[in-house]
Amino acid sequence: MLARNVKLAVFDEPEAGIDLLSFKNLTRIFEEIRRSDSNRTVIVISHQERILDIADEIVVLTDGCVTKHGPKEEILPEIIGSSYAKGTCPKIEEGGSENA
Repeated sequence: MLARNVKLAVFDEPEAGIDLLSFKNLTRIFEEIRRSDSNRTVIVISHQERILDIADEIVVLTDGCVTKHGPKEEILPEIIGSSYAKGTCPKIEEGGSENA
């Protein structure tokens, strides 16, 4: 269970090695955190696309550089099924716009 009254919680690959039922329980817990406490920030680090559905914002890192950052509705369509996250690190602006 999460520590009480923390302002920031970081989860590194929380879905790694779990079955589908456990994954559904995990996403339910994250959704409950979102609904219950708007003052808490939860960061989930993952390589799995299936975890993106619970995100409010997405940050894409490539070779240690932020290549995309913004609201899920803006970033998700750009990265799912694409090879965007491969390659060099372009300069970006807030909201996902990039300058080459």
